[in-house]
Amino acid sequence: MHPSGSLKTFLLRLLVPGTIRRKTLAILAVTFLSSFLLLHTVSQYVLLQSFKKLEIHAARHCLSEIGNDLGADIEGLDIITRDWAWWDDACAFVAHPTAEFIATNMGDETFIGMKVNMIGFFAPDGRVVSLKLYDSKLGKQVQVPAAMLEVLQENQGLVRHTDPKGVSKGIVVFPQGPMLFVSRAILTSNQQGPVRGAVVFGRFLDAEGIHRLAQSEDVFLKVTPLAEAENSPQQREIIKNMQASGEKMAILANGEKSMAGFMLVDDIFGKPALLMEATLQRSIQEQGVRTVTILRWLFLAISVVVCLVVILLLDRMVVRPMLRLSDSVSRIGAEADGRVGVEGPMEIKRLAASINIMLEGVARANQLLGGKNAQLAQKIAERKELEQEREKLIAELQEALAQVKTLSGFLPICASCKNIRDDSGYWKQIEAYISDHADVTFSHGICPDCAKKLYGDFLDVEAVLKQK
Repeated sequence: MHPSGSLKTFLLRLLVPGTIRRKTLAILAVTFLSSFLLLHTVSQYVLLQSFKKLEIHAARHCLSEIGNDLGADIEGLDIITRDWAWWDDACAFVAHPTAEFIATNMGDETFIGMKVNMIGFFAPDGRVVSLKLYDSKLGKQVQVPAAMLEVLQENQGLVRHTDPKGVSKGIVVFPQGPMLFVSRAILTSNQQGPVRGAVVFGRFLDAEGIHRLAQSEDVFLKVTPLAEAENSPQQREIIKNMQASGEKMAILANGEKSMAGFMLVDDIFGKPALLMEATLQRSIQEQGVRTVTILRWLFLAISVVVCLVVILLLDRMVVRPMLRLSDSVSRIGAEADGRVGVEGPMEIKRLAASINIMLEGVARANQLLGGKNAQLAQKIAERKELEQEREKLIAELQEALAQVKTLSGFLPICASCKNIRDDSGYWKQIEAYISDHADVTFSHGICPDCAKKLYGDFLDVEAVLKQK
C-alpha cells in the first residue's frame, strides 16, 4: 500500500514506533535540543557577559566624558580668566582700585554674560582688592560669605603667584558648594612681568551646571561633596572600595533597567573632593537580552523548519520509494517472473537493481533446480520400480523358502544298505527320503571305486573313465 500524501496520514505515520521517520525525528530533536542548550549556555555566559562588559565600558566612557566636559568648562573659564589677567587695566586696578572700574567691568551683566559667580582681584601679597559674588538664583550680587574668604586665606596658593605664568585651576569646595575655580597671575597686555597680583574667576557647580553635564551624556547626574557623601553608608562603602582599589570609577547595577556609575573627582589640590553619581539606562544590556531572546526563538523556529523539511524530504525521497520497493517485493511471490521497479534516489535504485539481479539468479536457480528435480523424480521412479521388483523377488524367495523342506534332527540310517527310517518307522532309500524332505532330484551315476568293484572283472574302468 502506497503512503497517502495527506497531512493527517503523515502525522499518524510519525507516531508509529520503530519507523525510520520517528527515529529520524528523534535524532533531529536530540541534536537540536543539545544545540539549543549549547546556544543557551554560550549566550548566557558569553554573549550576555560580553554585553555586560560592553555596558560597563560604556558607563566608564560616559563618566570619562562627563569628566572631560567638566575639564572643558574649567578650560573655558581659564580662557576668560586669562583675558582679564593679561590686561593693563587690571594691573592699574590692582595698584589703584577705583569704583569706576568696578562699576564698568564687574556689573551684573558681566556675571550673566560670562556665566560666572565670582570675580576677584588680589594684591601680590594675597590681600583682597575686590571680590564680587553673584547669586544666580537671586539674580544679583551678594556679599561674599566669611567662610569663602576663610578658604581663600587658608590656601594662599590660590590667590598668590610668584611665577608670571602661574595658574591654579580646578575645583574648590566651598561651604556654599563646589566651584569651578581659576586663578592667574596679573600681567600687562604684552604678558610682561613682574606679577602684579592675581585675578580669580569662579562658577558654582550648581543644579544648572550639573544638568548641562548630564544632558550632554543623557544621564541623571548627582554631585555630592565627599564630606557629605561620607554620611551615607552606601556611598561611604563605595568610596572606601574605590580608594582601597585605587580606582576612580565604580559601576554598580541598580536592577535590570538602570545602573549607577560613581566617579571621584579631585579638587584643585589633587585630593578627592566630589563624588559624581551617574544613573544610566541599561540599554546595552536590554538590547543584549532582546538579541539573545530573538536568537533563541530564531534557532527554535529554524530547528522546527529543518525538522519538517528533513522529515518531508525523507518521506518523499526515501520512505515512499522504500515502501514501493517493499510492495514490489511482496508481489513477486504471486508473479513467477516479477521484477521490482527501479525508482527513487540512487541508493534505492542500486538496491532495486541488486534485488532484480538476485531474482534473476533465483529464476535461473529455479530452472536448474527444476531440471534436477525432474532427474531426481525419474531416479525415484526407477528406484521405486527396483524396490517393487526387489519386494516381488523377496516375496518369491519367501514363498520358495516356505516350500523348502530342510533336513534336521537325528536320522537313523542302516549301516549296511544306508536306508533311512522315517518318523513313521518305515525304512526308505536315502534318495526317496531326501526327495520328500528337500527340493532335490537325484540323477544316478557310479563312482570309480564302485565301478571297479562291480565291473572290474569285465572292463578297464580307469581307461573308460579317462575317455569320458
